[in-house]
Amino acid sequence: MPRKTVAIRGLNTELYTEVFTMAKKDGKTVADVVNRALEAFINHENDELIVQNGGALSNSAEFVLAIDDDGEISLSKEDIKEIASEMGPFAIESNGSLIFEKDVDKNALTQISRIQVKSGTVKVPRTAYAQFLIKCKIQGKLDKY
Repeated sequence: MPRKTVAIRGLNTELYTEVFTMAKKDGKTVADVVNRALEAFINHENDELIVQNGGALSNSAEFVLAIDDDGEISLSKEDIKEIASEMGPFAIESNGSLIFEKDVDKNALTQISRIQVKSGTVKVPRTAYAQFLIKCKIQGKLDKY
């Protein structure tokens, strides 16, 4: 099939940029992601296919732990395991203060699909700092202790 450029009027550019970044990390192109979403939409392959409030197609509802401006939480390895056992792999979006306790390791981080530090500060154990750098989209501050 020959390649053809398709312009989509009204596409959310922030959403596109996030999909581009996530696809690149997974070794895919935006076209791969969009084609898969369109096929699933047409074929109704997954009963859990939903349209999230930003208009993005997703194969399942993702639980997002959100920390807002003045919010502050601390997560241990056990907290992460408990949330994951209840909700499945989950995402964290932080505008506030988030502290990962010293027992949080690479294995615990596999339960977190993504971490987005929009603003605010996220404090992480020095021993797992590299794993956090790989998993995080950072617009705020990531501190190691």
